[in-house]
Amino acid sequence: MKFEILGGAMKKSKMTYELFEVARLILDKEDRLSIVIRHLEAEQRPDALLAVSVPDGHPFLSEGDAVSHVMSRHLDKFFDVVEVEVEAPKGSFLMVAKCSQTGKLLGAPTHHSYQRNLREHHARHCPNMPFDSFKGRLEMVREQEQIDAWLKSMSTRSEYAPKDRKEGEPERLESLDAARGFLQAFRKDLVVKTHPWVRFAGRLLEELNPGPLRDSVRYALEQQRAFPLDTANGIRGRLRKEGFHLYKKGSKGITYACSVRRRCRDPKVTFSEPMAKLFDALDRKPAQQAKDLVLALAGENAEAAAKTQALTDLSFLIGEGYIANLPDGRLFAQPILSSQAQAKEEAANDEAAEESK
Repeated sequence: MKFEILGGAMKKSKMTYELFEVARLILDKEDRLSIVIRHLEAEQRPDALLAVSVPDGHPFLSEGDAVSHVMSRHLDKFFDVVEVEVEAPKGSFLMVAKCSQTGKLLGAPTHHSYQRNLREHHARHCPNMPFDSFKGRLEMVREQEQIDAWLKSMSTRSEYAPKDRKEGEPERLESLDAARGFLQAFRKDLVVKTHPWVRFAGRLLEELNPGPLRDSVRYALEQQRAFPLDTANGIRGRLRKEGFHLYKKGSKGITYACSVRRRCRDPKVTFSEPMAKLFDALDRKPAQQAKDLVLALAGENAEAAAKTQALTDLSFLIGEGYIANLPDGRLFAQPILSSQAQAKEEAANDEAAEESK
């Protein structure tokens, strides 16, 4: 969900939100997040870099991991795969390895291409699994029918023809290792970029490979959900850019955000008697619900017109910023401040807003 959509819904309501609650609302759904990660040693070591896969924005701890990811997920963006006929292996083979994940026959352990086949299959089909775990799960089958099927499959070979080939570049690559080398030599800027920090969309978090990077982000996310100080500070500028006004209230200094600028009551300014009663009721008993406030002022037996007028006055004062209406229905009257004190506060808020642009 884009921040602008969330901001639009908040503006339409004219409600006043605790900044931490806005932060928690964003943190609640990972697809609402824009996550920034930084290498812990970036300030001490210029070579301490993170990597990002260019085709899809996935972050990685190393450039090699990012290239492996691109090879497994986006090979078709860089190569056309061509099947060519080759001579099948000769000799006697007692067994062949079978992948437990895909069921593909990977070859006889005694054949010279065996290790290369394992590496290529792992890179393309099981990149999230450690290679040793993948290798440990292989099944060795001895049925002649399976051995014959593997021999038949070895009568063709996949070769990789670079897309958008330029003069001087090879026409075909005979293996995935060769294709990987080609990408690193000729297409690196389209495959991987490195930087001390990386920004990526929160929706990608679920797809990250298991390991330290994902674990670290998950831990930080849970910490923020419990106490979203960093997230709250991070969205202050965005809220101001969307037209929200931020201010602190109460002895605990809770920060609130509202699309309506807060207006405090000048002691020299008088309001109509019904509005003055609204303020008096909220000053004596803050955090009332609108229906309770109207009933208390108009009375349970009051005519509908009286209740409607009270609601109209309340709506006007909310729209003008004199009363804060929180999402849970609680109402608070803004404090009484002199014009000079309020002007000073607004100037400070405006200065903060300019600094956030």
